[in-house]
Amino acid sequence: MAYQGSAQHADGISTTLSTGRSLVLLQVLSRCLTFGLNQSLVRVASPEVFGTAAIQFDLVCSTILFLSREGIRNALIRGRTSNHTSNSIQGTQARALSLVPLQLGVIVSSIVCGVYLYASSTATTKQSRFHISLALYVSSSLIELAVEPLYLRALRSSPPRIHVRIQAEGGMAIVKAAVTVISLIVIHRSPLLGFALGQLAGAAWLAGRYLLEYGDLRSLIWISIPKTQNRFDPQILSLAVANSRQSVIKHVLTEADRIAVGRISPLGDQGGYAVAINYGSLVARIIFQPLEETLLLHFSKSLSSPSTLHVLTFIIHVSCHLLLFLPTFLPPLLPALLPILLPKRYLDTSAPSTLETYLKWYLPLLSLNGILEAFHASSATPDQVADQAKWMIGSSGFFAIGLFTLTHLPRSIQIGTEQSLICASCLAMLIRIAYAWLHATSYFARRHERLSVLKVLPKMSILIAAVTSGSVLRVLERTGRWKDGWLAWLQLLGLGVILGLGVLGILYVTTRFFADRSQNASYEIADMNSQVESRAD
Repeated sequence: MAYQGSAQHADGISTTLSTGRSLVLLQVLSRCLTFGLNQSLVRVASPEVFGTAAIQFDLVCSTILFLSREGIRNALIRGRTSNHTSNSIQGTQARALSLVPLQLGVIVSSIVCGVYLYASSTATTKQSRFHISLALYVSSSLIELAVEPLYLRALRSSPPRIHVRIQAEGGMAIVKAAVTVISLIVIHRSPLLGFALGQLAGAAWLAGRYLLEYGDLRSLIWISIPKTQNRFDPQILSLAVANSRQSVIKHVLTEADRIAVGRISPLGDQGGYAVAINYGSLVARIIFQPLEETLLLHFSKSLSSPSTLHVLTFIIHVSCHLLLFLPTFLPPLLPALLPILLPKRYLDTSAPSTLETYLKWYLPLLSLNGILEAFHASSATPDQVADQAKWMIGSSGFFAIGLFTLTHLPRSIQIGTEQSLICASCLAMLIRIAYAWLHATSYFARRHERLSVLKVLPKMSILIAAVTSGSVLRVLERTGRWKDGWLAWLQLLGLGVILGLGVLGILYVTTRFFADRSQNASYEIADMNSQVESRAD
Protein backbone atom coordinates (compact mmCIF):
# COMPACT_ATOMS: atom_id res chain seq x y z
CA MET A 1 0.00 0.00 0.00
CA ALA A 2 2.84 2.37 0.81
CA TYR A 3 4.36 2.10 -2.62
CA GLN A 4 1.04 2.19 -4.43
CA GLY A 5 0.49 5.87 -3.63
CA SER A 6 4.00 6.70 -4.84
CA ALA A 7 3.52 4.71 -8.01
CA GLN A 8 0.23 6.42 -8.78
CA HIS A 9 1.80 9.81 -8.16
CA ALA A 10 4.74 8.95 -10.43
CA ASP A 11 2.38 7.73 -13.16
CA GLY A 12 0.36 10.95 -12.90
CA ILE A 13 3.44 13.14 -13.16
CA SER A 14 4.76 11.02 -16.05
CA THR A 15 1.49 11.38 -17.96
CA THR A 16 1.43 15.12 -17.32
CA LEU A 17 5.01 15.57 -18.51
CA SER A 18 4.33 13.45 -21.59
CA THR A 19 1.25 15.52 -22.42
CA GLY A 20 3.17 18.73 -21.83
CA ARG A 21 6.07 17.64 -24.03
CA SER A 22 3.69 16.68 -26.82
CA LEU A 23 1.86 20.01 -26.68
CA VAL A 24 5.12 21.97 -26.60
CA LEU A 25 6.37 19.89 -29.55
CA LEU A 26 3.17 20.73 -31.42
CA GLN A 27 3.72 24.43 -30.89
CA VAL A 28 7.46 24.36 -31.62
CA LEU A 29 7.11 22.49 -34.90
CA SER A 30 4.11 24.45 -36.15
CA ARG A 31 5.51 27.84 -35.11
CA CYS A 32 8.99 27.21 -36.49
CA LEU A 33 7.56 26.12 -39.83
CA THR A 34 5.14 29.02 -39.98
CA PHE A 35 7.64 31.60 -38.72
CA GLY A 36 9.34 31.87 -42.09
CA LEU A 37 6.00 31.99 -43.86
CA ASN A 38 4.78 34.74 -41.54
CA GLN A 39 7.98 36.66 -42.25
CA SER A 40 6.97 36.53 -45.90
CA LEU A 41 3.48 37.75 -45.03
CA VAL A 42 4.85 40.78 -43.21
CA ARG A 43 7.01 41.67 -46.19
CA VAL A 44 4.31 41.07 -48.82
CA ALA A 45 1.29 42.63 -47.10
CA SER A 46 1.05 46.33 -46.33
CA PRO A 47 0.70 47.46 -42.69
CA GLU A 48 -2.93 48.43 -43.39
CA VAL A 49 -3.90 44.99 -44.69
CA PHE A 50 -1.90 43.19 -42.01
CA GLY A 51 -3.56 45.32 -39.34
CA THR A 52 -7.05 44.50 -40.63
CA ALA A 53 -6.36 40.76 -40.82
CA ALA A 54 -4.19 40.26 -37.74
CA ILE A 55 -5.98 42.69 -35.42
CA GLN A 56 -9.59 43.06 -36.53
CA PHE A 57 -10.47 39.80 -38.31
CA ASP A 58 -8.52 37.70 -35.82
CA LEU A 59 -10.30 39.50 -33.00
CA VAL A 60 -13.67 38.66 -34.56
CA CYS A 61 -12.71 34.98 -34.83
CA SER A 62 -11.22 34.73 -31.34
CA THR A 63 -14.32 36.38 -29.88
CA ILE A 64 -16.65 33.90 -31.59
CA LEU A 65 -14.55 30.91 -30.55
CA PHE A 66 -13.88 31.99 -26.98
CA LEU A 67 -17.41 33.02 -26.09
CA SER A 68 -18.95 29.96 -27.74
CA ARG A 69 -16.77 27.16 -26.42
CA GLU A 70 -14.45 28.18 -23.58
CA GLY A 71 -16.87 27.79 -20.68
CA ILE A 72 -18.22 24.45 -21.92
CA ARG A 73 -14.76 23.15 -22.79
CA ASN A 74 -13.36 23.83 -19.32
CA ALA A 75 -16.39 22.29 -17.63
CA LEU A 76 -16.17 19.10 -19.70
CA ILE A 77 -12.41 18.77 -19.24
CA ARG A 78 -12.96 18.76 -15.49
CA GLY A 79 -15.36 15.84 -15.89
CA ARG A 80 -13.81 12.39 -15.93
CA THR A 81 -14.41 9.99 -18.79
CA SER A 82 -12.77 6.63 -19.24
CA ASN A 83 -13.00 4.13 -22.06
CA HIS A 84 -15.23 1.72 -20.22
CA THR A 85 -17.76 4.41 -19.29
CA SER A 86 -17.82 6.27 -22.59
CA ASN A 87 -21.23 4.82 -23.46
CA SER A 88 -22.78 5.53 -20.05
CA ILE A 89 -25.44 8.17 -19.59
CA GLN A 90 -22.80 10.57 -18.22
CA GLY A 91 -20.72 10.11 -21.34
CA THR A 92 -23.76 10.65 -23.56
CA GLN A 93 -24.70 13.80 -21.66
CA ALA A 94 -21.15 15.08 -22.06
CA ARG A 95 -21.25 14.49 -25.82
CA ALA A 96 -24.62 16.26 -26.02
CA LEU A 97 -23.19 19.28 -24.21
CA SER A 98 -20.20 19.33 -26.56
CA LEU A 99 -22.61 20.10 -29.45
CA VAL A 100 -23.73 23.36 -27.86
CA PRO A 101 -20.67 25.48 -28.87
CA LEU A 102 -21.67 25.35 -32.55
CA GLN A 103 -25.23 26.39 -31.73
CA LEU A 104 -23.92 29.24 -29.60
CA GLY A 105 -21.43 30.10 -32.33
CA VAL A 106 -24.17 30.82 -34.86
CA ILE A 107 -25.78 33.30 -32.47
CA VAL A 108 -22.52 34.84 -31.24
CA SER A 109 -21.12 35.26 -34.77
CA SER A 110 -24.24 37.14 -35.88
CA ILE A 111 -23.97 39.55 -32.96
CA VAL A 112 -20.20 40.02 -33.21
CA CYS A 113 -20.28 40.64 -36.97
CA GLY A 114 -23.12 43.11 -36.63
CA VAL A 115 -21.28 45.09 -33.95
CA TYR A 116 -18.00 44.95 -35.88
CA LEU A 117 -19.51 46.19 -39.15
CA TYR A 118 -21.34 48.97 -37.35
CA ALA A 119 -18.16 50.14 -35.59
CA SER A 120 -15.78 49.79 -38.56
CA SER A 121 -14.54 52.88 -40.34
CA THR A 122 -15.14 53.52 -44.03
CA ALA A 123 -11.42 53.18 -44.72
CA THR A 124 -11.57 49.64 -43.36
CA THR A 125 -14.72 48.43 -45.11
CA LYS A 126 -13.71 49.91 -48.49
CA GLN A 127 -10.76 47.54 -48.82
CA SER A 128 -10.97 45.09 -51.71
CA ARG A 129 -13.10 41.98 -50.99
CA PHE A 130 -13.62 43.10 -47.39
CA HIS A 131 -17.06 41.58 -46.80
CA ILE A 132 -16.41 38.21 -48.44
CA SER A 133 -13.13 37.98 -46.52
CA LEU A 134 -14.95 38.61 -43.25
CA ALA A 135 -17.52 35.95 -44.17
CA LEU A 136 -14.74 33.40 -44.79
CA TYR A 137 -13.14 34.21 -41.43
CA VAL A 138 -16.47 33.67 -39.67
CA SER A 139 -17.03 30.42 -41.60
CA SER A 140 -13.65 29.14 -40.42
CA SER A 141 -14.69 29.78 -36.81
CA LEU A 142 -17.93 27.85 -37.27
CA ILE A 143 -16.01 24.93 -38.81
CA GLU A 144 -13.78 24.80 -35.72
CA LEU A 145 -16.83 24.85 -33.46
CA ALA A 146 -18.43 22.06 -35.50
CA VAL A 147 -15.61 19.64 -34.63
CA GLU A 148 -15.37 20.73 -30.98
CA PRO A 149 -17.02 17.44 -29.86
CA LEU A 150 -14.21 15.48 -31.53
CA TYR A 151 -11.57 17.70 -29.92
CA LEU A 152 -13.11 17.05 -26.50
CA ARG A 153 -13.43 13.35 -27.27
CA ALA A 154 -9.70 13.15 -27.96
CA LEU A 155 -8.81 15.19 -24.89
CA ARG A 156 -11.15 13.34 -22.50
CA SER A 157 -9.90 9.92 -23.54
CA SER A 158 -7.79 7.99 -21.06
CA PRO A 159 -4.98 8.57 -21.85
CA PRO A 160 -5.60 11.72 -23.94
CA ARG A 161 -5.03 11.19 -27.66
CA ILE A 162 -2.57 14.03 -27.96
CA HIS A 163 -1.12 12.81 -31.28
CA VAL A 164 -4.45 13.55 -32.99
CA ARG A 165 -4.42 17.08 -31.70
CA ILE A 166 -0.78 17.57 -32.70
CA GLN A 167 -1.51 16.53 -36.27
CA ALA A 168 -4.74 18.56 -36.43
CA GLU A 169 -3.52 21.85 -34.95
CA GLY A 170 0.04 21.62 -36.25
CA GLY A 171 -1.20 20.97 -39.76
CA MET A 172 -3.75 23.74 -39.41
CA ALA A 173 -1.06 26.33 -38.63
CA ILE A 174 1.14 25.20 -41.52
CA VAL A 175 -1.70 24.99 -44.06
CA LYS A 176 -3.04 28.38 -43.00
CA ALA A 177 0.32 30.13 -43.44
CA ALA A 178 1.19 28.35 -46.69
CA VAL A 179 -2.17 29.00 -48.35
CA THR A 180 -2.07 32.64 -47.23
CA VAL A 181 1.36 33.24 -48.76
CA ILE A 182 0.40 31.53 -52.03
CA SER A 183 -2.91 33.43 -52.18
CA LEU A 184 -1.20 36.78 -51.57
CA ILE A 185 1.11 36.08 -54.50
CA VAL A 186 -1.61 34.81 -56.85
CA ILE A 187 -4.35 37.34 -56.00
CA HIS A 188 -2.14 40.22 -54.90
CA ARG A 189 -4.83 42.76 -55.78
CA SER A 190 -7.10 41.37 -53.02
CA PRO A 191 -4.74 40.71 -50.10
CA LEU A 192 -7.52 40.48 -47.51
CA LEU A 193 -9.07 37.63 -49.48
CA GLY A 194 -5.70 35.88 -49.42
CA PHE A 195 -5.65 36.00 -45.61
CA ALA A 196 -9.24 34.74 -45.50
CA LEU A 197 -8.53 31.79 -47.81
CA GLY A 198 -5.61 30.79 -45.60
CA GLN A 199 -7.82 30.95 -42.52
CA LEU A 200 -10.50 28.82 -44.16
CA ALA A 201 -7.98 26.26 -45.43
CA GLY A 202 -6.52 25.87 -41.93
CA ALA A 203 -9.94 25.25 -40.41
CA ALA A 204 -10.72 22.72 -43.15
CA TRP A 205 -7.53 20.81 -42.33
CA LEU A 206 -8.42 20.78 -38.63
CA ALA A 207 -11.90 19.41 -39.28
CA GLY A 208 -10.63 16.88 -41.81
CA ARG A 209 -8.06 15.43 -39.41
CA TYR A 210 -10.56 14.91 -36.61
CA LEU A 211 -13.13 13.42 -38.98
CA LEU A 212 -10.47 11.10 -40.40
CA GLU A 213 -9.70 9.89 -36.88
CA TYR A 214 -13.27 9.35 -35.69
CA GLY A 215 -15.38 9.40 -38.86
CA ASP A 216 -18.55 9.94 -36.87
CA LEU A 217 -20.22 12.79 -38.72
CA ARG A 218 -23.72 12.10 -37.37
CA SER A 219 -22.58 12.59 -33.78
CA LEU A 220 -21.70 16.18 -34.66
CA ILE A 221 -25.33 16.94 -35.45
CA TRP A 222 -27.45 15.34 -32.73
CA ILE A 223 -27.14 12.99 -29.74
CA SER A 224 -30.18 10.97 -28.68
CA ILE A 225 -30.83 10.68 -24.94
CA PRO A 226 -33.67 8.76 -23.24
CA LYS A 227 -36.58 11.00 -22.27
CA THR A 228 -36.27 9.80 -18.68
CA GLN A 229 -32.81 11.36 -18.40
CA ASN A 230 -31.66 14.97 -18.35
CA ARG A 231 -30.06 15.99 -21.61
CA PHE A 232 -27.12 17.53 -19.77
CA ASP A 233 -25.47 16.62 -16.49
CA PRO A 234 -26.79 19.27 -14.05
CA GLN A 235 -23.48 19.70 -12.22
CA ILE A 236 -21.40 20.10 -15.37
CA LEU A 237 -24.05 22.34 -16.94
CA SER A 238 -24.00 24.61 -13.89
CA LEU A 239 -20.22 24.88 -14.09
CA ALA A 240 -20.38 25.49 -17.86
CA VAL A 241 -22.88 28.33 -17.40
CA ALA A 242 -20.74 29.92 -14.69
CA ASN A 243 -17.62 29.56 -16.83
CA SER A 244 -19.38 31.01 -19.88
CA ARG A 245 -20.53 34.08 -17.97
CA GLN A 246 -17.02 34.57 -16.69
CA SER A 247 -15.51 34.02 -20.15
CA VAL A 248 -17.21 37.18 -21.45
CA ILE A 249 -15.36 39.30 -18.90
CA LYS A 250 -12.15 37.32 -19.30
CA HIS A 251 -12.19 37.74 -23.06
CA VAL A 252 -12.79 41.48 -22.88
CA LEU A 253 -9.83 41.81 -20.52
CA THR A 254 -7.59 39.55 -22.56
CA GLU A 255 -8.36 41.32 -25.82
CA ALA A 256 -8.76 44.82 -24.39
CA ASP A 257 -5.57 46.03 -26.06
CA ARG A 258 -6.60 44.79 -29.51
CA ILE A 259 -10.09 46.22 -29.06
CA ALA A 260 -8.64 49.59 -28.11
CA VAL A 261 -6.02 49.56 -30.89
CA GLY A 262 -8.71 48.73 -33.42
CA ARG A 263 -10.73 51.71 -32.26
CA ILE A 264 -8.15 54.46 -31.64
CA SER A 265 -5.23 53.68 -33.97
CA PRO A 266 -5.06 54.14 -37.75
CA LEU A 267 -4.72 50.99 -39.87
CA GLY A 268 -0.99 51.53 -40.44
CA ASP A 269 -0.23 51.62 -36.72
CA GLN A 270 -2.49 48.61 -36.20
CA GLY A 271 -0.22 46.71 -38.59
CA GLY A 272 2.87 47.69 -36.61
CA TYR A 273 1.18 46.70 -33.37
CA ALA A 274 0.09 43.38 -34.86
CA VAL A 275 3.63 42.53 -35.99
CA ALA A 276 5.03 43.31 -32.55
CA ILE A 277 2.36 41.28 -30.76
CA ASN A 278 2.79 38.34 -33.15
CA TYR A 279 6.48 38.18 -32.29
CA GLY A 280 5.80 38.71 -28.61
CA SER A 281 3.13 36.03 -28.45
CA LEU A 282 5.35 33.46 -30.18
CA VAL A 283 6.76 32.33 -26.83
CA ALA A 284 3.29 32.36 -25.30
CA ARG A 285 1.97 30.05 -28.02
CA ILE A 286 4.95 27.70 -27.95
CA ILE A 287 5.31 27.31 -24.18
CA PHE A 288 2.65 29.06 -22.10
CA GLN A 289 -0.46 27.82 -23.91
CA PRO A 290 0.47 24.10 -23.83
CA LEU A 291 1.72 24.48 -20.25
CA GLU A 292 -1.60 25.96 -19.13
CA GLU A 293 -3.58 23.25 -20.92
CA THR A 294 -1.36 20.51 -19.48
CA LEU A 295 -1.75 21.89 -15.96
CA LEU A 296 -5.52 22.09 -16.40
CA LEU A 297 -5.60 18.43 -17.41
CA HIS A 298 -3.26 17.39 -14.60
CA PHE A 299 -4.98 19.28 -11.80
CA SER A 300 -8.44 18.26 -13.02
CA LYS A 301 -7.50 14.58 -12.79
CA SER A 302 -5.28 14.60 -9.68
CA LEU A 303 -6.44 17.56 -7.63
CA SER A 304 -6.57 15.53 -4.42
CA SER A 305 -3.03 14.19 -4.88
CA PRO A 306 -0.51 15.17 -2.17
CA SER A 307 1.83 16.30 -4.94
CA THR A 308 -0.51 19.08 -6.13
CA LEU A 309 0.96 21.76 -3.86
CA HIS A 310 4.52 20.87 -4.81
CA VAL A 311 3.80 20.80 -8.55
CA LEU A 312 2.08 24.18 -8.41
CA THR A 313 4.79 25.73 -6.22
CA PHE A 314 7.57 24.48 -8.47
CA ILE A 315 5.97 25.76 -11.69
CA ILE A 316 5.19 29.18 -10.19
CA HIS A 317 8.78 29.31 -8.91
CA VAL A 318 10.14 28.77 -12.42
CA SER A 319 7.66 31.24 -13.94
CA CYS A 320 8.65 34.01 -11.51
CA HIS A 321 12.15 33.99 -12.98
CA LEU A 322 10.77 35.50 -16.20
CA LEU A 323 10.00 38.67 -14.24
CA LEU A 324 13.72 38.81 -13.48
CA PHE A 325 15.31 37.59 -16.72
CA LEU A 326 13.34 39.48 -19.36
CA PRO A 327 13.63 43.01 -17.87
CA THR A 328 17.40 42.50 -17.34
CA PHE A 329 18.47 40.76 -20.57
CA LEU A 330 15.98 42.09 -23.13
CA PRO A 331 16.60 45.89 -23.22
CA PRO A 332 20.32 45.70 -24.13
CA LEU A 333 19.89 42.91 -26.70
CA LEU A 334 16.64 43.81 -28.49
CA PRO A 335 17.98 46.86 -30.42
CA ALA A 336 20.54 44.62 -32.12
CA LEU A 337 17.83 42.11 -33.09
CA LEU A 338 15.17 44.51 -34.36
CA PRO A 339 16.61 44.90 -37.91
CA ILE A 340 16.29 41.12 -38.29
CA LEU A 341 12.86 40.79 -36.73
CA LEU A 342 11.11 43.74 -38.37
CA PRO A 343 11.00 44.95 -41.98
CA LYS A 344 12.36 48.46 -42.51
CA ARG A 345 8.93 50.02 -43.03
CA TYR A 346 7.83 48.70 -39.62
CA LEU A 347 10.84 50.15 -37.76
CA ASP A 348 9.30 53.61 -38.08
CA THR A 349 6.01 52.49 -36.52
CA SER A 350 5.20 51.71 -32.90
CA ALA A 351 6.34 48.10 -33.40
CA PRO A 352 9.83 48.33 -31.73
CA SER A 353 8.64 49.98 -28.50
CA THR A 354 5.51 47.81 -28.41
CA LEU A 355 7.54 44.63 -28.81
CA GLU A 356 9.93 45.56 -25.99
CA THR A 357 7.14 46.45 -23.58
CA TYR A 358 5.22 43.27 -24.40
CA LEU A 359 8.21 40.98 -23.92
CA LYS A 360 9.56 42.75 -20.87
CA TRP A 361 6.42 43.02 -18.75
CA TYR A 362 3.32 41.45 -20.30
CA LEU A 363 4.85 38.08 -21.16
CA PRO A 364 6.08 37.21 -17.62
CA LEU A 365 2.74 38.21 -16.10
CA LEU A 366 0.92 36.20 -18.77
CA SER A 367 2.89 33.11 -17.75
CA LEU A 368 2.12 33.52 -14.05
CA ASN A 369 -1.54 34.28 -14.70
CA GLY A 370 -1.95 31.25 -16.96
CA ILE A 371 -0.57 28.89 -14.32
CA LEU A 372 -2.73 30.23 -11.50
CA GLU A 373 -5.89 30.40 -13.61
CA ALA A 374 -5.35 26.82 -14.79
CA PHE A 375 -5.35 25.76 -11.14
CA HIS A 376 -8.41 27.91 -10.47
CA ALA A 377 -10.29 26.43 -13.44
CA SER A 378 -9.62 22.90 -12.18
CA SER A 379 -10.43 23.52 -8.50
CA ALA A 380 -13.05 26.28 -8.30
CA THR A 381 -16.71 25.74 -7.50
CA PRO A 382 -19.40 27.61 -9.47
CA ASP A 383 -19.62 30.17 -6.64
CA GLN A 384 -15.86 30.73 -6.79
CA VAL A 385 -16.06 31.13 -10.55
CA ALA A 386 -18.66 33.83 -9.94
CA ASP A 387 -16.31 35.49 -7.45
CA GLN A 388 -13.56 35.47 -10.04
CA ALA A 389 -15.88 37.21 -12.48
CA LYS A 390 -16.36 40.01 -9.94
CA TRP A 391 -12.62 40.41 -9.59
CA MET A 392 -12.32 40.52 -13.36
CA ILE A 393 -14.87 43.31 -13.51
CA GLY A 394 -12.77 45.14 -10.94
CA SER A 395 -9.63 44.57 -12.97
CA SER A 396 -11.34 46.08 -16.02
CA GLY A 397 -11.81 49.23 -13.96
CA PHE A 398 -8.10 49.25 -13.17
CA PHE A 399 -7.40 48.82 -16.89
CA ALA A 400 -9.49 51.87 -17.75
CA ILE A 401 -7.96 53.96 -14.96
CA GLY A 402 -4.44 52.89 -15.91
CA LEU A 403 -4.99 53.61 -19.60
CA PHE A 404 -6.49 57.03 -18.89
CA THR A 405 -3.65 57.94 -16.54
CA LEU A 406 -0.88 56.83 -18.89
CA THR A 407 -2.35 58.61 -21.90
CA HIS A 408 -2.78 61.88 -19.96
CA LEU A 409 0.69 62.15 -18.46
CA PRO A 410 2.80 65.23 -19.24
CA ARG A 411 4.37 64.99 -22.68
CA SER A 412 7.86 64.83 -21.19
CA ILE A 413 7.16 61.46 -19.55
CA GLN A 414 4.32 60.19 -21.74
CA ILE A 415 4.71 56.86 -23.54
CA GLY A 416 3.08 55.76 -26.79
CA THR A 417 -0.57 54.75 -26.99
CA GLU A 418 0.29 51.14 -27.80
CA GLN A 419 2.72 50.92 -24.87
CA SER A 420 0.09 52.46 -22.60
CA LEU A 421 -2.37 49.76 -23.64
CA ILE A 422 0.07 47.00 -22.73
CA CYS A 423 0.94 48.59 -19.38
CA ALA A 424 -2.75 48.99 -18.55
CA SER A 425 -3.29 45.34 -19.48
CA CYS A 426 -0.45 44.40 -17.12
CA LEU A 427 -2.17 46.29 -14.30
CA ALA A 428 -5.44 44.46 -14.95
CA MET A 429 -3.63 41.13 -15.08
CA LEU A 430 -2.02 41.78 -11.69
CA ILE A 431 -5.53 41.98 -10.22
CA ARG A 432 -6.41 38.63 -11.78
CA ILE A 433 -3.18 37.11 -10.49
CA ALA A 434 -3.93 38.41 -6.99
CA TYR A 435 -7.35 36.75 -6.94
CA ALA A 436 -6.06 33.44 -8.34
CA TRP A 437 -3.25 33.45 -5.76
CA LEU A 438 -5.71 34.08 -2.91
CA HIS A 439 -7.88 31.24 -4.20
CA ALA A 440 -4.91 28.86 -4.29
CA THR A 441 -3.74 29.78 -0.80
CA SER A 442 -7.23 29.35 0.66
CA TYR A 443 -7.65 26.02 -1.16
CA PHE A 444 -4.47 24.59 0.33
CA ALA A 445 -5.23 26.10 3.74
CA ARG A 446 -8.39 23.97 3.82
CA ARG A 447 -6.12 20.97 3.26
CA HIS A 448 -3.85 22.15 6.08
CA GLU A 449 -1.10 22.98 3.60
CA ARG A 450 0.60 26.27 2.82
CA LEU A 451 1.43 27.94 -0.49
CA SER A 452 4.37 30.14 0.46
CA VAL A 453 5.43 33.35 -1.31
CA LEU A 454 9.05 32.86 -0.26
CA LYS A 455 9.20 29.45 -1.93
CA VAL A 456 8.19 30.79 -5.35
CA LEU A 457 10.51 33.81 -5.47
CA PRO A 458 13.92 33.55 -7.21
CA LYS A 459 16.87 32.64 -5.01
CA MET A 460 19.39 35.33 -4.09
CA SER A 461 22.12 33.67 -6.18
CA ILE A 462 19.92 33.89 -9.30
CA LEU A 463 19.01 37.50 -8.53
CA ILE A 464 22.65 38.57 -8.22
CA ALA A 465 23.72 36.68 -11.36
CA ALA A 466 20.89 38.07 -13.51
CA VAL A 467 21.27 41.70 -12.40
CA THR A 468 25.06 41.58 -12.84
CA SER A 469 24.78 40.04 -16.31
CA GLY A 470 22.15 42.56 -17.38
CA SER A 471 24.29 45.46 -16.16
CA VAL A 472 27.31 44.24 -18.15
CA LEU A 473 25.20 43.97 -21.30
CA ARG A 474 23.71 47.44 -20.80
CA VAL A 475 27.18 48.99 -20.52
CA LEU A 476 28.32 47.26 -23.72
CA GLU A 477 25.12 48.17 -25.61
CA ARG A 478 25.31 51.84 -24.65
CA THR A 479 28.78 52.18 -26.17
CA GLY A 480 27.16 51.67 -29.57
CA ARG A 481 30.07 49.52 -30.79
CA TRP A 482 27.65 46.84 -31.96
CA LYS A 483 26.56 49.22 -34.77
CA ASP A 484 30.08 49.38 -36.27
CA GLY A 485 29.95 46.02 -38.03
CA TRP A 486 28.83 42.44 -37.89
CA LEU A 487 31.80 41.37 -35.73
CA ALA A 488 30.93 43.85 -32.96
CA TRP A 489 27.28 42.90 -33.37
CA LEU A 490 28.16 39.23 -32.84
CA GLN A 491 30.22 40.10 -29.78
CA LEU A 492 27.24 41.71 -28.08
CA LEU A 493 24.88 38.85 -28.88
CA GLY A 494 27.52 36.23 -28.10
CA LEU A 495 28.16 37.73 -24.69
CA GLY A 496 24.42 37.80 -24.08
CA VAL A 497 24.15 34.09 -24.94
CA ILE A 498 27.09 33.16 -22.69
CA LEU A 499 25.80 35.16 -19.73
CA GLY A 500 22.28 33.87 -20.29
CA LEU A 501 23.43 30.24 -20.34
CA GLY A 502 25.41 30.83 -17.17
CA VAL A 503 22.38 32.20 -15.35
CA LEU A 504 20.21 29.36 -16.67
CA GLY A 505 22.81 26.89 -15.41
CA ILE A 506 22.51 28.31 -11.91
CA LEU A 507 18.72 28.22 -12.24
CA TYR A 508 18.83 24.57 -13.34
CA VAL A 509 20.88 23.55 -10.31
CA THR A 510 18.65 25.39 -7.84
CA THR A 511 15.34 24.30 -9.38
CA ARG A 512 16.48 20.69 -9.68
CA PHE A 513 17.28 20.66 -5.98
CA PHE A 514 13.92 22.29 -5.32
CA ALA A 515 12.08 19.75 -7.50
CA ASP A 516 13.85 16.77 -5.91
CA ARG A 517 12.94 17.96 -2.43
CA SER A 518 9.33 18.54 -3.50
CA GLN A 519 9.08 15.11 -5.11
CA ASN A 520 10.56 13.34 -2.09
CA ALA A 521 8.20 15.22 0.19
CA SER A 522 5.20 14.26 -1.95
CA TYR A 523 6.27 10.60 -1.91
CA GLU A 524 6.55 10.70 1.87
CA ILE A 525 3.09 12.25 2.21
CA ALA A 526 1.61 9.68 -0.18
CA ASP A 527 3.22 6.85 1.78
CA MET A 528 1.97 8.26 5.09
CA ASN A 529 -1.56 8.55 3.71
CA SER A 530 -1.41 4.98 2.43
CA GLN A 531 -0.23 3.73 5.82
CA VAL A 532 -3.06 5.56 7.56
CA GLU A 533 -5.58 4.04 5.14
CA SER A 534 -4.16 0.54 5.63
CA ARG A 535 -4.35 0.91 9.42
CA ALA A 536 -7.93 2.11 9.15
CA ASP A 537 -8.77 -0.99 7.11
